[in-house]
This record gives sequence, C-alpha cells and structure tokens, in this order.
Amino acid sequence: MPRAIVCSAAWGHLTRCCQFDDGTRQLAEITYKDALEKHGCLGMEDLQFEVEFLTWDQASQNSFTFACHLSSTIGNGVSWDPLNPDWIASAANIDLAQVMINTQHPIRIQLKNEQKWAKVVEVKDEVKLVTMRTDTGDTFMMKIEGQDTTTGYPTLREAIQQTSPTLVQLSQLTEPDRIYGTDEKKKGKRKIGWAQAIYLLRARLQESKVINLSPEKWADTLEDELIEFRSGEQFLTTIRPKLIKAGYTTLDSIPRIQKGRGTRFYCPALKGVDSKTQERVTRWIQLLHKHPARLHAMDIKDAQQ
Repeated sequence: MPRAIVCSAAWGHLTRCCQFDDGTRQLAEITYKDALEKHGCLGMEDLQFEVEFLTWDQASQNSFTFACHLSSTIGNGVSWDPLNPDWIASAANIDLAQVMINTQHPIRIQLKNEQKWAKVVEVKDEVKLVTMRTDTGDTFMMKIEGQDTTTGYPTLREAIQQTSPTLVQLSQLTEPDRIYGTDEKKKGKRKIGWAQAIYLLRARLQESKVINLSPEKWADTLEDELIEFRSGEQFLTTIRPKLIKAGYTTLDSIPRIQKGRGTRFYCPALKGVDSKTQERVTRWIQLLHKHPARLHAMDIKDAQQ
C-alpha cells in the first residue's frame, strides 16, 4: 500500500480519536503526552523534527510519532495542535455543536437536489447527531463526525470545512473580531524545543554518516567529525530528560558563558551527570554558534538576559 495512503489513514484515525467524547479521546491524550514526554518535545511541531531521526520500529511504538514519521518520509508537515479545544478538528462534539447553535453560523448543503443554507438547532442521540433547519424551514438530521453512508449528507465537520475552508478554530465563530497573532506577541516569542534547536547538528551527523560510506569521499577529517557529532548527540540524548526535569526545556533556557568577545551555550551542572559528560555536551551544543543565521531564525540570542 502506498505510504501516502497509510499516512492519511493514520492522521484520520488520530483526528477522529481526539473528537470522540469518550475513552478514545482520553487514550489519545495519554498517547500524545507520552510521545512528547518521551522525546522531550514541546508540541506537534517539535515532535515532527524529532521523528526524522527515529527508525520505523522506534516511531511505530506510539501512534502520534508513527503518524509524524510517515509524514516526514513523504515530505509533508502537519500543522495541528491535538486536543486543543479551540480547533474545530479536535474540539469535542458537544463543544462544536453548542458553538454552532449559539452562533447560528450557516452551512451550505444540498437538500432535495437544491443548494440550501442550514443552521444547527439541536443536539440529538448522545451528541452524535444534530438537527439542522434550512432557511425555508425544512429540518433534517446530520452526523457530527464519522461517516454517514445512509443519508448522503456530509458530516457537520465536513460541511463546515466545505462551506468555510478558512474556518479552523471555534474562536473564529465566538470571537469574529479577534486579530490572530496579537496574543502570541503579548506572551512573547514562541518557544523552540530541543528537537528543533539541535536539528541542524543531527542533520549534519546524518550527512556525515552517508559521506563516510562513500570511499571516494572518505577522509580523516570527516571521520573525526562523524565521531564528534555522534558522541555529542548520544551524550545530549542521554541527559536531555535531566535537563528538562531541571527546568531547561529549551536550548534558549540554558545558561551562557563568556568566551572571547562573545557568549556561548554551556551545559549546566545536573544531578547524576559527571563533569566529563557536562563538558562533552557543552562542546557539542556550542557548534551551533557556527550557524548564527539558524539561531537568529529561531529567535535565540547568544546572550541570556
């Protein structure tokens, strides 16, 4: 089966799990949080950077990491915040239905071979169905999610997407005058997790491995670089849980030291981490200073105020 089809099915399954108002949603939440905690990620965007360096078997141990891994192999990125109650794709059925009732947002649907506008007026059958009423007074039932193979109508979520493709958050209905992006600016810059911050170094490690397999490109300097990158990544991977537990959840949160005319990252002292490991990790993450454009793009400053 083509990998793109498997990828679509995996994300579709996770989306539906997050929408159900029962144990499947709770299980999805546990699974997602487990993926973030295990790999030291802040969210879905960070997790997608991390899974690029996982094997198929490693990624398949968690449904969220597996879906991200599949997306990575076909070159697709996913912009989704699972279980965020404001996202229509992951909002609980009752929340979505109630917002549609309160706002009376119209959706366009084909009824009796005619295109008509309809609104949600009532929730039925344990929040699985909604009663719709057209602008001419006709009423009919529609499923909120899943597949409807009996009536020929789309589900409520599908109808919303078809009618208003840019409508992705409930707050767009409840707060129509809200200007998105201002809240994020008030809160400050977005946090960049470890997976994104060290991605460049890990990518360089993968590149060095490939070059090292080519005899015509092999050189002592490349071998030394490969050893340097591999050991540095291994040390950081080992202590990253300790860094996060100590409150260093991002690269930007670790302290800096004065070196020459500038400042450099350094690994702080951690319980259970010897000085050799601390020094090795420090040298590895300081390699990022060779890529100031990358640090600037992530809004990471050399000097921590």
